[in-house]
Amino acid sequence: MTQRSFITGDHWLYYKIYTGPKTSDLILTQVIKPLAELLANNQVISQWFFIRYADPHHHLRLRFYLPNPTKDIGEVIQQLYATLGVYLEEDLIWKIQIDTYDREIERYGANTMALAETLFYHESSMIVQFLEYLEALQDEELRWLFAIKATDALLDGFRLDLPQKKTLMENLSFSYGQEFNMAKPLKRQLDKQYRESRKKIEDFMEFVPEQNPDFQFIIDLLNQRQEDSKPLIEQILMHHQEGTLQKDLGNLLSSFIHMLMNRLFKSKNRLNEMVCYNFLARYYKTVYAKQQNVLT
Repeated sequence: MTQRSFITGDHWLYYKIYTGPKTSDLILTQVIKPLAELLANNQVISQWFFIRYADPHHHLRLRFYLPNPTKDIGEVIQQLYATLGVYLEEDLIWKIQIDTYDREIERYGANTMALAETLFYHESSMIVQFLEYLEALQDEELRWLFAIKATDALLDGFRLDLPQKKTLMENLSFSYGQEFNMAKPLKRQLDKQYRESRKKIEDFMEFVPEQNPDFQFIIDLLNQRQEDSKPLIEQILMHHQEGTLQKDLGNLLSSFIHMLMNRLFKSKNRLNEMVCYNFLARYYKTVYAKQQNVLT
């Protein structure tokens, strides 16, 4: 039976770090990333992941998996205390809370819950590395471009072909469009934004490092995520093929994409998701039309 809840002292240690949206990236890159790497290198934790949340106060939800909690939980708590204390004193963090981790088994399925958590670990590692690059480059536009390229790479990992990608993004775009009351003014605004960004999107989706060496790190990050995630995705797809997957594969994949977006954007997550899904649906529609023209 899949364990649902983990209290302090169990394998999963769960922190809520209350900080503003603008400082959340700083906390992730300057505190969480080096600390998680140190704990992993010392074999204190085997994986970790984060999400952004508001209850209604904005905070980071941070989860560490400790193979030997009895022996190592004190070190994790001490290291976090030592590292985060400075930010508390400077009011960049205003509250830190340890809580019970309740798994979303209904969302991810009992027999794929641990696989989902490990996928979140590899994704969190990728995103904090990306945020570090973003901080150095000071190019905020790169955030949403990376979001759509990372989504496309995730769909590749799950072996979706172009028509399947197109259908999934059209469905997500429609669903989120309804949430934002996709009336004519909003549609016109998205039409205008896409026209202005279309070439940039197409170039970014299709670039190779030889054409743009500055973005070699993007390819490296995505390739590493693909390599790390491949055995996990294979197990999920095997469940799907054998009829033992407890959640619909499309819904599961939509949840994975949603969490990718959650980790990337500091604020206005639902709005940013809606725009990314809309743009990706349009991009896939264009590529699909070009392919059909070649075939005819």
